[in-house]
Amino acid sequence: MEITTDINRINQILTEYQGDKAEMWLFDISHIRLAIKIYSKRKDDVPFLVMIGCKYIKGTFMLDNPKLSVKKDFDTEGSEVIFKIIDDVRDFELISTGGIALAKGVESEFGDSFEGFLLEK
Repeated sequence: MEITTDINRINQILTEYQGDKAEMWLFDISHIRLAIKIYSKRKDDVPFLVMIGCKYIKGTFMLDNPKLSVKKDFDTEGSEVIFKIIDDVRDFELISTGGIALAKGVESEFGDSFEGFLLEK
């Protein structure tokens, strides 16, 4: 399993999965924590984008042929660092203040809730 918080590496992996499918997969009841699962017909591994401290979402919960990218920015109004997952083609945006990570591996390495998301093997 690969886990990264490096924005450049996340965007590199997302580029490899363009043209497949992405959907909201895990979230807590407050939607403060969200995980987006990215499907690929060409690859055996599955990447998940995980955001903590979610503040804003625009768009649908499932994206066909996603062109996702991640940006780190500074919100001058709130005086805080923000992270964005965007797909300009599909008018999708998810903003958080707590950070972003991408975890990529075989599906059996992941749990089905945030409490057991990264299973110990």
